[in-house]
Amino acid sequence: MSNYERIDALARLVREKGVNREVLVKSLFSALVKATAREFGTPQDVRITWDHQSGDVKLEAMMDVVEKIEPEMEHLQITRKKARKFKPDAVEGEKVAVPVDISEFDRASVNIFRQEFLSLVRSAERDQVYREYSDKIGQIIPRCRVQQVYRNRVLVQVAGRIEAVVPAEERARGERYNQNDPIVPILIRVENPESSEPQLVLSRATPLLVQRLFEREAPEIEEGVVEIRAVAREAGVRTKIAVASNDHRVDAVGTFVGVKGSRVQSVMRELNGERIDVIPWTLDKRVLITHALLPATVLHVEQYRETDPATQEERLRMVAVVPDDHLSLAIGKNGHNVRLAGELVGCRIDIDTQSLWEENRRWEDMLRVDASDIPGMNEKLLERLRLAGFDSANVIAEAPEDDLLDVHGVGPVRLEQMRGEALRLVEERRAQVEKMRAETGTPSTDGEASASDE
Repeated sequence: MSNYERIDALARLVREKGVNREVLVKSLFSALVKATAREFGTPQDVRITWDHQSGDVKLEAMMDVVEKIEPEMEHLQITRKKARKFKPDAVEGEKVAVPVDISEFDRASVNIFRQEFLSLVRSAERDQVYREYSDKIGQIIPRCRVQQVYRNRVLVQVAGRIEAVVPAEERARGERYNQNDPIVPILIRVENPESSEPQLVLSRATPLLVQRLFEREAPEIEEGVVEIRAVAREAGVRTKIAVASNDHRVDAVGTFVGVKGSRVQSVMRELNGERIDVIPWTLDKRVLITHALLPATVLHVEQYRETDPATQEERLRMVAVVPDDHLSLAIGKNGHNVRLAGELVGCRIDIDTQSLWEENRRWEDMLRVDASDIPGMNEKLLERLRLAGFDSANVIAEAPEDDLLDVHGVGPVRLEQMRGEALRLVEERRAQVEKMRAETGTPSTDGEASASDE
C-alpha cells in the first residue's frame, strides 16, 4: 500500500467516525513525529497539510538546505541540488518541504505511526461522544441496535458508530435479544473518555423509561397539562404510575390510557408486555393506597408511626384491610402488587384480611383500660385528661411526662401516683388477655402481609 493510499484509508476511517479534520491533522502530526523518531533515532521537523479542495493530505519534513550533509543528519538535511527538485530556487540555509513516504519506513516504524494515529483518533472520538451525550442522560437514545449479547451485558451500537452497553442489572426481566435487534433504552451514564469500556451506559430497567415512553405517546405531558407524580417499577414484570392533571377539564388517567387503551398498550408493547397500572395521584396516602392495591378491594387503611430498628428513625407504616378472598390479589404474585404499592406511596404497607383485623381489634379493645379505672381520679380531672387526649390508662402509661404535666391539676406527685397505677392496671389487663388468648389458641402476633414480604 502506498503512502497516500494508507493515509487516505486512515482519513476515511476518521470521517466515518465523525471526527473532524483538525483532529485528523493533529493526530497525523503526532503519529508522524513518533514514527520518524523510531525510524531515524531523532524526530523530523514535520508538517501536515490538508488540501480542502482536493481532499489530499500531505506529509512533509522541513529539511535544512546545506552544501554537504553532516553524518547522521540525512533525515534533517538535504543538499541544494536535491532540494531544487522540490523548490527550484532553493538556497543554502533555508528550509525546504520534502514529502515523507511512510511506506518506505521499516515495519516497526509504520506500526508506531498507525497505532499512535488510531489511538489519538479514538481518544478524540471518545471526547466527542462525551460532549455529544453528556447532556442527554435520562433521555431515550434513538437508532440503537443490539451488537452482541453476553451473559452479563448487552453491547449496543448507537447511530451505527458508537458502542454502548446495557449491564445485566439494567436489563428487564425476561427480555431476550438477538444480534441486530432494535432496542429502545434510556441513557443513564456517560463514562469518562479515558475509560476503555463503552462510554454510553444504557438501561431498560429504569422507571424513567416508562415515563419517557409515555411522553412520546402523550403530547399533553410535554405541554404540562398532565404529569406523572410517582413511578414504581419491577422491570419486565409490572409498573405502577400515579398521574395528575393540571387542568380540571382533563382526566389524567384517561389521557395516559388513551382511546380504548391505545397509549398504555403502545408503551406495554415497547416493554415486551410488562403490565402497567395507571392510577390517580392524591396527597392522601390512604386514598392512594386504595388505588395502588387494585385490583384488590381495600375496605379501609390505618396509619401507624413506628421506629425503624436499623436506623432508629421514625417511619410510617400503613395497614390496608381487604376482604378475606382478596388477600392474594392485594399481595400479588411473588408480592409484586403490595411491594410496588408501597414503593409508589413511599411507605411500608401491611395487608390484613377483614376477619383477622376484626379479631385483632377485638383483642385490642380488651386490652384497653379506661382512665376512670385508675384509683384516686375525680370527675374534673378525668374530664381535663380526656379533653387533652388521655382517655385511657394505656395512653397515660405511655405519654411523655411533660405532656401530662401540662394538664391542669396534674403536678409531680399526682403524676407519679397516676402513672404508677396506670402501668399496674395495663400490665394486669395484658396478663389477663394473654391468658385468654393462650386458652383459645389465638396467637399473640398478627398475620399481616407486608410490602416487604415475598
